[in-house]
Amino acid sequence: MKLLKFILFVTSLLVSISLVLGNLSPYISPKGFWPLAFFGLAYPFVFIINFIFLLYWVILKHKKNIALPLIAFLLSLVNVPSFIQLNAKDTAENPTLRKLNVVSFNTHYMGAYDYNGGDSGYFFKILDTINPDIICLQEFANLGGNYEKPMFKRFFNQYKNFANVNADALNNTFPTGYGVCIFSKYPIINKGFLELENQNSNLTVFADVLYGNDTIRIINTHLKSIVFDTEDYKTFEEIKEAEDSPDSYKVRRIIAKLKYAFQNRAKQADKIRERLLVSPHKVLLCGDFNDSPTSFSYHTIRGKMKDAFIESGKGMSRTYIGKMPSFRIDYILHDPSWNSYNYKTNILNFSDHKMISCTIEIP
Repeated sequence: MKLLKFILFVTSLLVSISLVLGNLSPYISPKGFWPLAFFGLAYPFVFIINFIFLLYWVILKHKKNIALPLIAFLLSLVNVPSFIQLNAKDTAENPTLRKLNVVSFNTHYMGAYDYNGGDSGYFFKILDTINPDIICLQEFANLGGNYEKPMFKRFFNQYKNFANVNADALNNTFPTGYGVCIFSKYPIINKGFLELENQNSNLTVFADVLYGNDTIRIINTHLKSIVFDTEDYKTFEEIKEAEDSPDSYKVRRIIAKLKYAFQNRAKQADKIRERLLVSPHKVLLCGDFNDSPTSFSYHTIRGKMKDAFIESGKGMSRTYIGKMPSFRIDYILHDPSWNSYNYKTNILNFSDHKMISCTIEIP
């Protein structure tokens, strides 16, 4: 019995320390100390385990064991709204203000390469309901892509009158950028790359949109992907099933890929923050960050901007629905002087991400 209590105490101690380290991860760049990023990635799971331990010690009235889980819990409360929201804001605060309907979505190339059926009409029905003014897409369409698929044909026909920015079309000497595109109902008067830290893969584009008498800078980013392959996903399954421990080299390979992605996303985030600080216009930023709200990338890019999910979301915040553990990695951020409401997520069966949308009030 004493041995069990000791094991529980040590486990509780390690969990609380891990949670504290997770709270520090947004402030320490993986470029300098990458292991801390893993604690940020595991944050929601560690938070729940720490809370269970806290309740356990409270119920048993072990006052000495309560202190550290309680401190870790209190320090973590500031991050909870980034993961779960209970009071959705569905209506405008000021109906007289201008409204901008925004969609952000990693489409997984509309399923063009690995999708053989499904309800494609549902996607367009949702778009019709949202009536978007701004659409930011990742993994959408590159030059030379599979445009003959019905999904692409219908999309380009439906939004043929929208101004657009395609990462490939900006400069044909650069690589694909994994289909990072912006579509705008309003005129685009300037466009370009915001950062090109990973020229062979993920990158960031911007479009300066003329909105009435104002100009708004729209930014669409796709931060560095982890690029797990079939073997890596098999390793995750082995870990989940817990029947046979996966080979150590497989685990090391996953850790190496995560480390590489953490560090490259940090480079992109630093460059985006640098450009945001000198932006001549107020900013709406969308994208697939491939990172959680307790990451250096999210914290660095967001700065003082508002997060549409925190402003008006509801329930759990996950947007990635693929084979890995689910996190919120897709975001709509906007200038702090604006308000957002009616944040929604929709599952489309051709993508491993949810489509996210909201309405933004602009004075």
